[in-house]
Amino acid sequence: MAALRLPRAPASAALAGAAVPHSLPTPAQPPPVRVPNTAHLNALLTAYGRHGRIRDAQELFDRMPRRDVISWTALLTAYADAGDPASARLVFDDMPRRNAASWNALLTLYLRAGGGRFTAAAHALFAKMPAKNAVSYGAMITGLARAGMLREAQAVYGEMPRQWRDPVGSSAIITAYLRAGELGMALRVFDGMAVRDIFSWSAMVDGLCKYGTVSEARKLFEAMPERNVVSWTSMIRGYVKRGMRRDAILLFLDMRNEGVQVNAMTLSVVLDACSEASLVREGIQIHGLIIAMGFEMNVFLGDSIIIMYSRFGLMVNARRVFSFMEQKDIVSWNSLITGYVQNNMIEDAHVFFKLMPERDAVSWTSMVVGFANRGWMREATDLFEQMPGKDGVAWAAVISSFVANGDYVNAVRWFRRMSKEGCEPNTVAFSCLLSALGSLAMVNRGLQAHAYAVYMGWVFDSAVHTSLVTMYAKCGRLAEAHLVFSSISNPSLIATNSMITAFAQHGLAEDALELFNRMQNDGQRPNHVTFLGILTACARAGLVQQGYNYFETMRSVYGIEPNPDHYTCMVDLLGRAGFLAEALEMINWMPQKDYPDAWAALLSSSSVHSNLAFAKLAAQKLLEMDPYNATAYTVLSNLLSSAGMKDDEEMLKIAQMSNMASKSPAYSLIIQEKTNTD
Repeated sequence: MAALRLPRAPASAALAGAAVPHSLPTPAQPPPVRVPNTAHLNALLTAYGRHGRIRDAQELFDRMPRRDVISWTALLTAYADAGDPASARLVFDDMPRRNAASWNALLTLYLRAGGGRFTAAAHALFAKMPAKNAVSYGAMITGLARAGMLREAQAVYGEMPRQWRDPVGSSAIITAYLRAGELGMALRVFDGMAVRDIFSWSAMVDGLCKYGTVSEARKLFEAMPERNVVSWTSMIRGYVKRGMRRDAILLFLDMRNEGVQVNAMTLSVVLDACSEASLVREGIQIHGLIIAMGFEMNVFLGDSIIIMYSRFGLMVNARRVFSFMEQKDIVSWNSLITGYVQNNMIEDAHVFFKLMPERDAVSWTSMVVGFANRGWMREATDLFEQMPGKDGVAWAAVISSFVANGDYVNAVRWFRRMSKEGCEPNTVAFSCLLSALGSLAMVNRGLQAHAYAVYMGWVFDSAVHTSLVTMYAKCGRLAEAHLVFSSISNPSLIATNSMITAFAQHGLAEDALELFNRMQNDGQRPNHVTFLGILTACARAGLVQQGYNYFETMRSVYGIEPNPDHYTCMVDLLGRAGFLAEALEMINWMPQKDYPDAWAALLSSSSVHSNLAFAKLAAQKLLEMDPYNATAYTVLSNLLSSAGMKDDEEMLKIAQMSNMASKSPAYSLIIQEKTNTD
């Protein structure tokens, strides 16, 4: 076989450095070592931190052949974003060189962690910073404000160089003032700003909605040079919070017409507006818009839709939304269960309660309230006993349920038990205690409770001071009730209503009417409870014409539709004055003509004026609704007796029925149970 001959390489190749056939082959040269690009590794390190991959970030940092200040800051920021102050501080202390971003990252972490220790550490760190910038000052002001240290935040703002104040620093101090409710100070800073950004404008719009007037907020909103989804949402939310739900819907339509892209928060606020104003058609349309925009998978919005349909009473729709949700959190389950409870569908609520993959305090408390609303206090307390972690809200729910069911003795007992078992009473539970003590006329215990409220600093709580007024009034201590009310610098509508009702129940009509006029002069708008107190005052004082005028102005001036209780007050007002025919006519005007309290008021007035004809009619209506109404039989029996009909057949029949009613099955059952327990 012929030997294989390699072709001779051209001379040009040899000249070019190619291997010559007769020479030994040149060994392959190893590729040059490539040092990783520090900037690339820094970017990867930052990405790990943003995605919470702290271990990967630390391992990458340890392997980096070269590190610069950006590398150290990226690792520090990763620990800061993960909420690990100790590790972040170790990195900070080891840094060979620091920049403004390093200082700001640790400063922001301390301020975000909150608490006295971390706030003090942030203060110390801020004082040591060699070169502060606008971000440092802004973070410090915001953090101090969040910790409730407004004066310290104000001092930092005062130290801030003027060229950095606007817009970052000024926006931060505006937010701080608004957080503390100091609208005037916030407006002063805002008016003095040389440069405003969309955040400062939006903050002021939100602040005016909360602490000023909606009209002022709207003027500022219209003056904004540019508006984004945050500012639109703030204005819409302002309308909703002030009860101006239709205005909120109209503004939302303007937002859509201007082409502003809404987000989940905007849609949630609009859903709240629809549900609170019972705008069923509009709410369904918003639900359709959410589906069209592709937000139907948003758990937050799904929960809001369930809540909306529950408030509408459309539990079939709420259940359907819940069923179609691919992701459900515990809020979703609680929203549906609470909806069933609010619509008195306790059996359905209990089914879903048992199906829940996990339960929290809200789940348990909702079911406790549901059972209690049905009057099933044994089931409610049994469920409460099974509750793994009983918080103050759950205890307050049980105590308030006893009050709502008229079991004031157990309300007091369970409040004592709450304290004995180490659960700190809250203002809600304490207000329920005061209500129970007032209903039991336990004035000495009420005085002790008042002293406890002073010790706890609760006397300025709206619910507590209102309950104190009501408690003293029920105990017949009107002077103390008025003293508590007078000590409130800015009484709530509920407190004012309580005082008006107290005056009315004690026959002090002039004081009730004077307070009614004063509350309107102070800018308070009366509600249905206010008018209930005013009509009661007029009825007790025999002020027929005035009472009738107030009743007429409810609808015409204040837009308040009278409910059965208001009509009952008018029946009482007219009946007491002897206008029995007019009282009967008032009952005939009522939308709900089978309201027992109204007929009971007419029966009482007929008895006072010894009018047997009207008494017979009222008693007949009451007995049609409740055949065992002993009061109706007794009043009618007394009237017949007074009319000299003792031996009358009708009189004997009434007396017999009265005796039977006094031994009704419900009454006998109570006696039997009491006897058995004895």
